Parts: sequence; C-alpha cells; structure tokens
Amino acid sequence: MIGIVAVGLIYWRAISVNVARYLVWRLTSNATIASGQVRNADADIHYVGYGSGSAVLLLHGGLSNRLSWFSQVPELVDAGRRVILPDTRGHGDSDLGGNELSYRLMAADAVKILDRLSIRRADVVGWSDGGNTALLLARYWPERVRRMVVISANFNPQGLTPEVQKENTGPSRGIERWWKRWWTGAGDRLHELEARVKRMWRTRPNLQAADLADIAAPTLVIVGDADVVSTAHARLMAKWLANGSLAVIAGGHFTPVTQARRVNEWIARFLGEGTLEGSS
Repeated sequence: MIGIVAVGLIYWRAISVNVARYLVWRLTSNATIASGQVRNADADIHYVGYGSGSAVLLLHGGLSNRLSWFSQVPELVDAGRRVILPDTRGHGDSDLGGNELSYRLMAADAVKILDRLSIRRADVVGWSDGGNTALLLARYWPERVRRMVVISANFNPQGLTPEVQKENTGPSRGIERWWKRWWTGAGDRLHELEARVKRMWRTRPNLQAADLADIAAPTLVIVGDADVVSTAHARLMAKWLANGSLAVIAGGHFTPVTQARRVNEWIARFLGEGTLEGSS
C-alpha cells in the first residue's frame, strides 16, 4: 500500500509541474493555433494544431484525451515543429460513432486529419493505444509516415502484463471511474466508451512478425522497466520491425509525464536524426 501511495505521489507531482509549465507556455507562446474536425466512419473527429514547420502527429492513449501530451507540445513547437493533436474517437471532443473500435479505424481517422490539413507525410509519436494506432498507420498507410516513436505500445494483447489483462475484463469503479468520466470527456457516456475500448484491448491489435517487418518507417520503441507492456514484448517488437530500435526507461506506463525530459530528448533526437545513441 505504501508503495502504491509513493508511486501516486510521484505521478501527481510530475503532472502538476508539467501542467504548470504547459499553462505558462500557452500564455506566453506566440505559436499559431488551429482546430477543426473531420468526418470518418459516422463520427466527427476533433483535432488541434500548434505551430508551423514539419508535422508531428501525436496520438494519445486510450481513455484519455489530446491534453495527455502537455509535457511534449511546448518542446516540439518551440523546436519549430507543427504539432497535430487528435482526440481519438469517443474521447475528448470527438464522437464515438456506432462502429466497434479498432486501431485500424483510428488510424484511418488520423489519415483523414492529415488529408484535411494537406499533410502528405508526418512524423508520428504514439503513446499506449496511440502507439498501437501508429503501428497500424505505418502498416497500412506507409507513405504517410516518415519516422515514428511508439511509447508503451503492444502489437498483441499478450504483450500486456497478466494483471492488466485481468483488469481489462470489467468496468472502472470508484475514484478511477470518476477520474475517467472527466479525463476522457465522456461523462455519462463512459460506460459505453470503456466497454468498447476494453473489448478492443482484449483482442487487438493482432499484428504478426510479418506485419511488423512490413513497417518500413524507422521506429523507436520506448518502454518503461515497470510498464504494463513487458520489456520482452517491446524488445521483440523492435527486433521484428524492419527498422526498429529499443530504449528502456526507468518507470511505468506514464513515462511521457514522469520522465518527460528524457522522453522529449529521445523524441527530438530520433525524429531529427533517425538514430538514438545507446538504443538496441
């Protein structure tokens, strides 16, 4: 119990510090801001864009929203990148629609956004579910992806720890449910959103070694040493990808927040140069 409390305090401290930095940046930055929505498969998908320059598409995790990237947006925009932040369908300001959720469907949503913004090719950074979506995007729309960073992603459900696989069988309760109602933006729709998300988690993605080998984009796989995705699974992903490399970082599933400085350095270096010294 003490360990859980300690981890929670570290996480919330990291959130508060990084949110404060983000808010100061929003108040003082002169970066251009644009927002819009696209229609795909019976849902309106919302997005926000910051800055100008070469495009970086940031794909957030499941049961979250685009603001998950508050630790990364200022760094990328100030480095001269155009940052595109979709809300995954059913999350944030995007519609859920009537279709069952799949990573390929969400990848198609992202392609629609790139089309709307006349972005032929982008770097893609995905965290958790966003990393899974990035893999499908690079697999089925390879011409749209230049380089890619996937953080805490899995290419099949067996890559998740047994504890997490068990948690994916039922709805959230108590404080966790209250938090997700707010953080996802789903409110009273959380029950349906969570049910669809967890059905997807139990069966998808289902990529094989041959699928990963077909992903040509240089890809950095980042995983925490105490992540909900096993290090062995992430190592296998990096090995099977045509141009994959692996970086293991201290921490759990939320390293873009708890280890923001290190993660941001890795993202900037890899997208800028295509290599990461010390990765394997």
